[in-house]
Amino acid sequence: MNADLIISLAPIGSVVEWSDGAPRPPEHHVATLYHWNHNNGAGLLVRKCGETGPDHPGAQPFFMLRCEDDLRTFSVGLTYRFRIASRPKIGSIRIFERDDPAALMLHLADDWDAARAWLTDNTALSDAFTVEVTADELAADHVEGRTAA
Repeated sequence: MNADLIISLAPIGSVVEWSDGAPRPPEHHVATLYHWNHNNGAGLLVRKCGETGPDHPGAQPFFMLRCEDDLRTFSVGLTYRFRIASRPKIGSIRIFERDDPAALMLHLADDWDAARAWLTDNTALSDAFTVEVTADELAADHVEGRTAA
């Protein structure tokens, strides 16, 4: 699928894979493998921004993935192919930097206890906002035909 579909279909907290379609080079081709790893990988979907139109002139839809300790931004129109490898589990808690549809997800906790513990350890984030992943949210993807992988 393309970047547009990730923005439309993938819930925040999903694991998204990307690929340029090239086969993985042998391990001994260090430089080629380095570039291949840059163009092929997976990450946790932490932000989506799809606003376009007169209120957002020049804004291009994009999404961000957290890959290890790095953030990668992907915009619409890239030649990469994307796949939703997994969706967040029901009952997990998304912790955002603030209450805003385009806010960055800082952490995906397994449950409310883990979310409270994470927030206790990160007290500098006074504007943090939590959202639980519900069965209704994930079921809507299936009912509305948004199950593309």
